[in-house]
Amino acid sequence: MKTNTFNFNWKSIALSTVFIATSMVGCKDNSEDFADEEATVQNAAVGDNEADDASQVSYAAEFDAKGARAERALPACAVVTNDKTNKILTIDFGTGCTGAYGRTRSGKILIQYSGVLGDSLANRTITFENYKVNSKSIEGTIEVRDILKNASGNLQATRKLTNLKVTFASGKSITVNGSRTREWIAGAGDGNPDNNQYRITGTLEGTTSTGRSFTQEITTPIVVDFACAKEGKFARVSGVVEFTKVGGFGTRKRTVDYGDGTCDNTITVTTFRRTYTITVD
Repeated sequence: MKTNTFNFNWKSIALSTVFIATSMVGCKDNSEDFADEEATVQNAAVGDNEADDASQVSYAAEFDAKGARAERALPACAVVTNDKTNKILTIDFGTGCTGAYGRTRSGKILIQYSGVLGDSLANRTITFENYKVNSKSIEGTIEVRDILKNASGNLQATRKLTNLKVTFASGKSITVNGSRTREWIAGAGDGNPDNNQYRITGTLEGTTSTGRSFTQEITTPIVVDFACAKEGKFARVSGVVEFTKVGGFGTRKRTVDYGDGTCDNTITVTTFRRTYTITVD
């Protein structure tokens, strides 16, 4: 009897182990896909930079259209036309144009402006037609509005993103919505659009093509330096973004550090399990 009881207990334990393991497999879903968590963080960080870039290219196009200086801010392969009746400035990069801030572009950027072309206090709405930059496809709307001089004497604007979608060469994409504050901290009025520097603060929300929702909050103001971008480097040179929520995952550390102000092509990603550096374009 003792022997039978002993065998029964071992069988029970074995059956329980199988049951627990099966239950764990059944309960496991993509919320435990750590690679997807990291991809969400880094793609959102890189994709968010495209809003900075498109805003700067649009500004440079206005600069060229005004004939503000002999040297063009954009390369010759970028054709800029101004529909004065409808107040739409179009930048056509054709099937491929390399040179604007060290990047290869195709398709069109359209800028709907109010008031007089080049008015630094006027609202602008930026949209895209079949637009790609370094193999990333860009869609959606960027609004630069409510421009004023702040207490520091700098021009400050609200930049609103509506369904700004960035699709990567891998086929994965991120879509972001929300408004941030952009302060023009250097380069305003110096006659050189490549010297622009901005400080960005605020929060955005978004989703990924894998079904993740996320919230990204700037915890240390981001500085965007287009003197670095002119060299083909990453425009964002410093600042920290924290991903406070990523759908399917618990609350844990997820940050992107854009650096210490040095011109380079790297960002540092930190998650609860590791810290690593990636090179971006």
